[in-house]
Amino acid sequence: MNYKNEPKKEFTSQQSEYIEPLSEEEKEELISRWQYRATPEGFDVITDMYMAPASLYTRELIHKNGLENDQRVIEADKEILKLSFKYVPFPLIEADIGYKPEPHWWWYFLYDIHKGEYPLDLLPDHLKDIYIENLKKLGKLT
Repeated sequence: MNYKNEPKKEFTSQQSEYIEPLSEEEKEELISRWQYRATPEGFDVITDMYMAPASLYTRELIHKNGLENDQRVIEADKEILKLSFKYVPFPLIEADIGYKPEPHWWWYFLYDIHKGEYPLDLLPDHLKDIYIENLKKLGKLT
């Protein structure tokens, strides 16, 4: 994927059709699902070609509902990034998701992250140190 020449778009410019606001209970369910994905058992579906797109869509909903600064989400993000180095995430393509994901939606690019090919500057700050460590292990950063 070419990340360089793509301007960062407002998140409303290209989405799935999800519009309805979530209840607090539904928001808690999203966070809970993402936390489960941050376990080896839960991450297993992210390595599966059939289950990965729907599983990662959970993180998109977290983003769209403004939940990404919740400490539970931040901790789950960190664990998911670590797991993406240990296990091989399924390499998603646009057809798997149904639309072209924004380049800064890092969760759809876990395979590129796994290989050390995702731009560091597109990751949120809470993931950069973890990624830098992996880039060093891959010999892509000194």
